[in-house]
Amino acid sequence: MRPLYWLAGARWETLRRCDPTERERIAVLGSTVLIPTIMAFLGMLFYAKSRFAEPPWTACILMSLAWAFVILNTDRILLATYRPFQPWYRKFLQVVFRFVLAGVVSVAIAFPFCLDQFRPAIRHRYGTEFQQLLAALREEESSKRKEMAADYRAQREALDVQLPALQTAITNPEVYADQKIEDERKRVTEPNFVPPASGATRTVLAQIDAAKETLAKTRADLETQEDLHRRLVEAAAREALGQPNEFYPEAKKGGAGPRLKDLQARDRATVANIRRLELAATAQNDALIALDKTLSGARLVDRNDYLDSVTNRRAAYVAEAEETERVRKERLARLTADIATLESDQADARKMHASRYLPRIALYERKMEGVLDPMEETIGLYKVIFLIGPDADEIEQREFKYRWMAGLFPFVVIFGTLFTLDLVPILAKIFSRPGPYDVVVEEREYMALENLRAFYDEYSAPFEPLEADGERNYTFDDTDVATILARRTPLPRPGKAGAPATAAA
Repeated sequence: MRPLYWLAGARWETLRRCDPTERERIAVLGSTVLIPTIMAFLGMLFYAKSRFAEPPWTACILMSLAWAFVILNTDRILLATYRPFQPWYRKFLQVVFRFVLAGVVSVAIAFPFCLDQFRPAIRHRYGTEFQQLLAALREEESSKRKEMAADYRAQREALDVQLPALQTAITNPEVYADQKIEDERKRVTEPNFVPPASGATRTVLAQIDAAKETLAKTRADLETQEDLHRRLVEAAAREALGQPNEFYPEAKKGGAGPRLKDLQARDRATVANIRRLELAATAQNDALIALDKTLSGARLVDRNDYLDSVTNRRAAYVAEAEETERVRKERLARLTADIATLESDQADARKMHASRYLPRIALYERKMEGVLDPMEETIGLYKVIFLIGPDADEIEQREFKYRWMAGLFPFVVIFGTLFTLDLVPILAKIFSRPGPYDVVVEEREYMALENLRAFYDEYSAPFEPLEADGERNYTFDDTDVATILARRTPLPRPGKAGAPATAAA
C-alpha cells in the first residue's frame, strides 16, 4: 500500500500512527491519481500518433510517459497540499487550477479525436477546393511560360537580324580609301555639287545676306511711301471738293485753301522720297548681282581647291576606315554579349518560373492526396462543420443547418469524459471527510505558522526607529537579542487557549 500512500502525498511515518480505516482512505485517494495518469498516457499517445506523420513508436511512448508523469505529479502535489482546514480562497485556487489543467488536457485530446473522425470529409472538402486551385494555377503557369517564350523569341529575332550585317561588313582601310576618293571625284563633277565654303566665300555670303536685308528694308520703305502718296492724292482731291478726308476730317467749302496746299506740299515731299528710294533700290540690286557673280567665282575656286585636296585626304580616309572597322567590331562584340545575356536571363527566368509555380503545383497535388498539416486540418474541420461545400447537393444544403450540432457532439462527449476523469482525484479529496491524518498534519503546520508569524513580529520591532530616521542598519548586538528573547511569549496550542507550546512545537 506504500505506493498508494505516496501517490496521495502522505508520509508513512505520520500515517502509521493512524487507524487502519484512515490508511485505507488515504490509499483510495492515492489510487484515484492513477485514473488521470493512465488517461494522460493514452491521450498523449493518441495525440502524437494522430498529429505527426509516421512518428516512431519509441518517441511517442517516451513522450506519453513524460506527460503522464507530469499529470501524476501535479495531482500528487494538489492532494499533498490540499488542507480541509485552510482558508477557502486557497482551496478555491487549487481547485480552479486543476479545473483549468483538466480543460486544457481534455481539449488537447478531444480535438485531435474529432479531426480523426472527420478526416475523410476534410480531405474531400480540400480535394474539391484544391482541384479548382490547381486547374487555375496550371493555366496561369502555362500562360506565363508561353508569354516568356514569345517575349524571348521576339528579342532574339531582333538581335539575330543585326548579326549578319555586322559579321559581313568587314572594312579594308586601303580599298575603302581608294573607293572614297573615286566617289568624291565623281561627286565633284556633278552639276549640283556644292564644295565646302572657304573663308572668302563665307565673307561673300555674309555680304550677300547683308545686301539682301538692306534691299528688303529699302523696298519696304518704298512701299510705305507709295502708299502714303496714294493716300495724300486721294485726300487732296477730297479736300478740293470740300469733303472730309483722312488727314482733315472736318468738312469745309470746296476750293484751294491752306489745307489743300499743305496736302500738296506733303505729297511732293513723298514723291521725292519715292524717287530717292527707287534709285537706292536699283543701286542695291545691282550690287547684289555683282556679289552673286563674285560668289560664283569663289564657288569655282572652292571647287577646284576641293578637287585638288581629295587626293591629299587618303590618310584621313584610311583612318576613317579603321575607325569604322573598330566600331563594327565593338558593336559585334556588344551584340554577341547581348545575345549571351539574353540567353542567361531566359534561363534564370525559367528557373524562377519553375521555382514559383512547380513547388506550389506539387504541394497542391500532395494535398489532394491527403497530406495536410495540422493548421489546414483545423481550418478544414471548421469548413466542414460551419461552411457549406461548393459541390453540395440538395440534400446536403437541406441538412446544413444541423451539421454544427453533429460536429460538436463527438467533441463534447470526449471532452466531458476526459474532463470528468481528470478531476476524480481532487473531487475525491474535496468530498471525502477530514481524517485523523489531516488533523495531525494541520496541527503541526498551524503551530509552525504561528511561531513563524510571532518571530516576524518580534524580529521587526528593533528596526522601527532606524527606519523612521531614513536609515537601514540591519546589525544588532547581544543586548537587542536578549531583549527579543525576553519579550517572546509561548504560543498557545490549537484548541488549548493559554497553554504553553511544547518543546517540539
